[in-house]
Parts: sequence; structure tokens; C-alpha cells
Amino acid sequence: MFNAIKNRVKKMTDETKEAFYEGLNEEQTEQEIMDAYKLFGLTTKASFEEVKTQFKQLTKLYHPDTKSNSDSEQFIRIKAAYDVLKSHYKK
Repeated sequence: MFNAIKNRVKKMTDETKEAFYEGLNEEQTEQEIMDAYKLFGLTTKASFEEVKTQFKQLTKLYHPDTKSNSDSEQFIRIKAAYDVLKSHYKK
């Protein structure tokens, strides 16, 4: 029984890792990168530390768990934009 639970947890962990890394290896278009900078209100010369700081501020503002009237669609856009910029800076 313990092995069955252990295997189930391992499978869930592997699926979660795949979902996390999905899309990180894809090439981002220049338009996606520019849209991400625009959403964060930053210039293309911003450092990754500035991007992270702005991301944290925006997620606090729009996170669905923090306020009952928050915009979850905007939160999803912010997260996607951060993923685009994160992969852009890793190059």
C-alpha cells in the first residue's frame, strides 16, 4: 500500500514539473516580449531584478486570494508575461 501511495505522489510530482516547464523552452516572439514589458510598465533596458520586483507588486495587487474583487484574468496575463520575460532573460 505504501508503494502505491509513493508511486501516485511521484506521478503527480512529475506531472507538475512537466506543467511548470511546459513552454519555457519555446521561443518567444519579439511582440510577446514587448507586450510583457508594456504590461509591467518597464523599458527593454530593465534588469531582471526590476522585472521580479514589478511582478511581485502586480501579483499582490491582482492575486485572486488577496481581494474578493481582484481581476483573475489580469493575474493570469501577468503570470504569462513574467514567464515570457523569465525565459527571455535566461537566454
